[in-house]
Amino acid sequence: MTIVWIIIYIGANVGMFAYKAYVYANHDEAQAVFGTCITVARGCASALNLNAFLVLLVMCKHFMTLLRKTPLRFCVLFDGIQEAHILIGVVFGLFALSHTCAHVCDFYRLGIANDEDVNALFPTRNIPQSPSARWGYMLSTRAGITGIIMVVCLVVAYSFAVNRTKHFNSFWYTHHLLLVMLICLCVHGTGNLLEPYQSLYWVIGPLTLYAIPRIWRETPLSTTEVLKIEIKKGDVVQLRLKKPKCYNGYIKSGMYGFLNVGSVSKTEWHPFTYTSGEADEYIEFHFRKVGDWTSKVYDLLQSKADDRLPTGIKDPPRIKVEGPIGASSQGFSDYTTLVLVGAGIGITPMISVLKQLLVDPGKVKRCYFYWTVRDRDSFVWFTDLMDEIFEADKKNLLQIRHFLTSVKYDTRDLGAVLLHHATRAHKRTNVDLLLGQQIHHQVEVGRPDWKEELESVREETMDSESNCGIFLCGPSKMADAVYEASVDVSKMNPGFHMYFSKETF
Repeated sequence: MTIVWIIIYIGANVGMFAYKAYVYANHDEAQAVFGTCITVARGCASALNLNAFLVLLVMCKHFMTLLRKTPLRFCVLFDGIQEAHILIGVVFGLFALSHTCAHVCDFYRLGIANDEDVNALFPTRNIPQSPSARWGYMLSTRAGITGIIMVVCLVVAYSFAVNRTKHFNSFWYTHHLLLVMLICLCVHGTGNLLEPYQSLYWVIGPLTLYAIPRIWRETPLSTTEVLKIEIKKGDVVQLRLKKPKCYNGYIKSGMYGFLNVGSVSKTEWHPFTYTSGEADEYIEFHFRKVGDWTSKVYDLLQSKADDRLPTGIKDPPRIKVEGPIGASSQGFSDYTTLVLVGAGIGITPMISVLKQLLVDPGKVKRCYFYWTVRDRDSFVWFTDLMDEIFEADKKNLLQIRHFLTSVKYDTRDLGAVLLHHATRAHKRTNVDLLLGQQIHHQVEVGRPDWKEELESVREETMDSESNCGIFLCGPSKMADAVYEASVDVSKMNPGFHMYFSKETF
């Protein structure tokens, strides 16, 4: 399906460019003044309109969330929206560069064109006669001024986008210059130098869809009440908020939302998946202290937490929330067999899904849940919740596996081998051999052998089902391993297919 959409996208770009290039290649007056340069410039402009529409549309997260609920989710790659945004952005930049270079050529050709050809192309405009005056005239038009602004915005924004991971805050703020660029694009062609303007009609729709939620979240309507704060081992915060009324009937397990803590930063919004279920009367997040923003929020919430109070909180901070927003894990209900994989705090969207499965499994008949952590203290984050899930699973819908990856499994080490087999032999016992405490789900050592695990899933379910949905929230290295294993298992068993999805924001 990815290849199909790429072919459609390439075809659309080629079609947009070719049509407009053909029109200007046969425009005698334009050719007499500008030559081939205008053909390239106008072809690129046409393709730029298409890409300006698409690059913003795919980032209209609430609109995309609505579309996820329609049958389009079976043919549109909603889980690849971020990758699509990057691809379209690169193509947009290439067309913008080509368009700018072609117009520099146009300005040069206009400067040396004879008066008769210029007057034939612009009969209603008073074009100066000297080359320098003509350059000044073109640069002073709305198209010229907005064009310069757009070039500056693109250069700055794209420069910081290259180092997105290392300097995320700089990237985030400069990336908003592209909104300025799109607004300028709406004005760019209103001078009607060669033809009626069109960019406004391409950009205004997605720009509106994008702006509405961005404006809404800056209003008091996005502020919600803090119900509970709990600090857990491993620098993890459990934050429970009052569910906004607009969430009722709209929120689904697997979705995520944006959080803003005004006393830390009024402009920063960070995405986190919900650990609350659809039926809960609240929304809940768990997140770790891993970066500048989360560290500041952690310190703030830690100072507010008070175990002596019934709600565990004193002087609650002012918190805003935007959501719910669709994500890949939301698609769990489309499958009868599920494999849920969470690494560390990446367990959060899977917790929400597990809660919903116990309330209403829908068409899901079997769910295999894997949680990998690096240190044993991480298991206390959701120990009580896991016990509740175990007790509520009366129909044995779930098979839950925990892996402690900091303990390596070496076949040359007799002790490791015995420990490995002991942990596998004592699944769902009351006392865990590694943790030394009561827990319903046995902890296994080492990293999962994903091909072995998925092959086991296939063996248990292939007789009754023909496909399986795999949903993962974790690092790219783990995602690659699980994806490769799912492809291998699917290839070895033509009658059974595994569909892989990775959580992205």
